[in-house]
Amino acid sequence: MMTIYQTASKLIKNITLSVGVVALMTTATIAAESYQMQNPAKVKVNLQLSITRNEHAKGLSGVKPAEFPNDKGMLFVNDQMGKRTFWMPDTYFNLDIIFLDTNLQIVGIEKNVPFHPGYTEPPAIYRTKVYQAMYVLETKAGAPFSKALKVGDQLKWISSTSLSEIVLRTRQKQ
Repeated sequence: MMTIYQTASKLIKNITLSVGVVALMTTATIAAESYQMQNPAKVKVNLQLSITRNEHAKGLSGVKPAEFPNDKGMLFVNDQMGKRTFWMPDTYFNLDIIFLDTNLQIVGIEKNVPFHPGYTEPPAIYRTKVYQAMYVLETKAGAPFSKALKVGDQLKWISSTSLSEIVLRTRQKQ
């Protein structure tokens, strides 16, 4: 026969274990979720999100061309509109850099931005113009997704998690 204390203690352990399993399942689900964008021609790109300041600073530095296929992009998520400029240190392939507003409309695009394998100058490390943007998308230069894009084009977010929810997470991580 168990005392009330023993019964309560056992219940608390079971609840704690259950909550831990649910939290673990939720974290795994979020980590396993895939994110995509679609361009006006209905071509999709698989996204890797860059959310934290450290992820923004690293970007695609050090990534080799074989590690970043033509159907992949990196989306830099910010928590508000602001002046954005990018530079290309320690990159190993040219990029198309697409600047987007809060509605995923293209406000600026720089194509075939030259890579720079290292951090020392000369030669000069390429820097983009400054754009008022919320998000910045990088793809390999000339990738099917970015090839025909132009300023004013509207992109579409494809994911079970809304982009606004991801922005909220961004605010929490900053």
